[in-house]
Amino acid sequence: MDENGYFVLTDRIKDMANISGYKVYTTEVDDVLFKYPGVAMAAVVGIPDPERPGSERIKAFIKPTEEYKGKLSADEIIAYCKEKLPAIAVPKYVEFRDELPLTVTEKIFKRALREEEIKKMKEQGVLE
Repeated sequence: MDENGYFVLTDRIKDMANISGYKVYTTEVDDVLFKYPGVAMAAVVGIPDPERPGSERIKAFIKPTEEYKGKLSADEIIAYCKEKLPAIAVPKYVEFRDELPLTVTEKIFKRALREEEIKKMKEQGVLE
């Protein structure tokens, strides 16, 4: 809340990724992924692009359904997204996980995924 008593949202901006100056709403990519057979949960975040400071890349995190565990591939997910989304919104990376972090209201905790990726990139020396 600011000094005038107004509430200001401070976290939803990260539901939007900046891809080379273009805005990609990650929830739109999430919606496409949820329609793919075998996807139980999906979350898309923008992660820093080490080759273009100030720009991001799209990364998708997917929890497959039990019957599709080990049967989905990143290539087929990316190919599907290429059919359904503009080129700038297609995930550059896809990671499969058994679980995705949830908030207390049981929504996927995208900020945690993004922070985890940034930390990994720093540890690998990809980001400063």
